[in-house]
Amino acid sequence: MRVLRGTSYRVAGLFLAAVTVVDIVGSRGQTVSGLFAVVPVFVAIDGTRRAILVSGLVALALGTLLSLWNFDLPDLGFLARVLAIVFATAIGFVVYRERTAREQRLTSVTRVANVAQKALLPAPPARVGPLDVAHSYRSAADEAMIGGDFYKVLSTRWGVRIVIGDVRGHGLGVVPTTGMAIGVFREAAHEEPELDRIAARLDRSLARDGGSESFATVLLLTISAGGLCRVLNHGHPPPLVRSAAGRVREADLHGDPPLGLGLAKSTEGAQESAMALADGDELLLTTDGVLEARSAAGEFFPLAQRYARAPRGEPPADVLAALRRDLEDWAPGLHDDSALVLLRYAPRRIRPA
Repeated sequence: MRVLRGTSYRVAGLFLAAVTVVDIVGSRGQTVSGLFAVVPVFVAIDGTRRAILVSGLVALALGTLLSLWNFDLPDLGFLARVLAIVFATAIGFVVYRERTAREQRLTSVTRVANVAQKALLPAPPARVGPLDVAHSYRSAADEAMIGGDFYKVLSTRWGVRIVIGDVRGHGLGVVPTTGMAIGVFREAAHEEPELDRIAARLDRSLARDGGSESFATVLLLTISAGGLCRVLNHGHPPPLVRSAAGRVREADLHGDPPLGLGLAKSTEGAQESAMALADGDELLLTTDGVLEARSAAGEFFPLAQRYARAPRGEPPADVLAALRRDLEDWAPGLHDDSALVLLRYAPRRIRPA
């Protein structure tokens, strides 16, 4: 185990060396070794108790040697410097104790928060029915794992049910609404045979519990084992379709109003769109946080072009990792929730019963 580690240790070492050099090259008989008293306190920022003790002893030893060099031993000034270093070392131990107590509380709170966030937005499995699945999510809130974007992939008796949505707003303020929407979809996807009935339940819940100004754009999909994909779009960006040959196009979907606006009748008999997926075809689902990302020159992120150049034949997770790197290079200062979900139709991987 190393005694010294971390940035504060290196800075403390440089500080000790610098003060020593200044003291030696300066006028002999005048010492600045009293500055060594700050070293143990500085090391306590991220140091261990052992490192604080070592830094105090090193400061004390160097201070004594410099006092000898300056013919300043023993006198009241030397004793004052010794007491200052000892007192500073004691303060360092107090700082260490308080720091570690705070770190333990923060670790506990962070662990609970991570569990809660993963419960709200658990990662979909890599394989669901005939689909290989990958996802990538970034929240607008620092250190948060969930924000205003949400998605879910479920295997049901009607096929694989998928939702991706974007609640009005972003960051931690909309997490309750996001969690509610995910919960409603999780139940409705297993109970409702038609997508418009799932949309109706989401619409009622958002209008009732989300507040008067809360709504969400939502894309609902059902994909059968045979590759029939039925889609219901309520104000959400259409998915990109990439064929096994690499050709990318935007799915041609009928659009309906977002959910949660109190327009319950708009969900009744909403017009579905349908497409047939061939082996190796992919659907890339996304949210506005990706499509509206701007470069320093103010240009929108060209998702379709970058997706067309993304690796083919690689696992979906690698494809999304490449797209996420492109996005972060394009808009490194992105401050919005952003989600990407990639679905690859691969029926030949289904094992016969």
